Amino acid sequence: MQELINGIVAKSGIPQEKVEEALGVIFNLIKTQGNPNKVAELFGKLPGVEDLVRRQSGSLTGLLAGGMMGGPLAAVSKLQSLGLTTPQMKDIGSAALAHARARAGDDLVRQCAANIPGIGGFL
Repeated sequence: MQELINGIVAKSGIPQEKVEEALGVIFNLIKTQGNPNKVAELFGKLPGVEDLVRRQSGSLTGLLAGGMMGGPLAAVSKLQSLGLTTPQMKDIGSAALAHARARAGDDLVRQCAANIPGIGGFL
């Protein structure tokens, strides 16, 4: 995960703490809204992701569990509250999914995230 975080920080200039929080939101969204049978497999191929989600999930408790659209809308709201612009959110989301695809394969990432509203544009 640190490689992903460092890459986003270097490319975007966004402070590391914000990048970590944003990635925590994104991966927590996948964890809570994605295909549960596949998410465990995906997270197993992404060393450090569980720790990242765990560190950030305190501020997300209950936020992302709210129904079909509740999770994605809550995630966007949380990312906005971090002061991220829409282009920054897209850049971080794209980088996170590209990292996941590189480590776990395109098929597994699609199986985990394809049914999450709003994330399809990143797949």
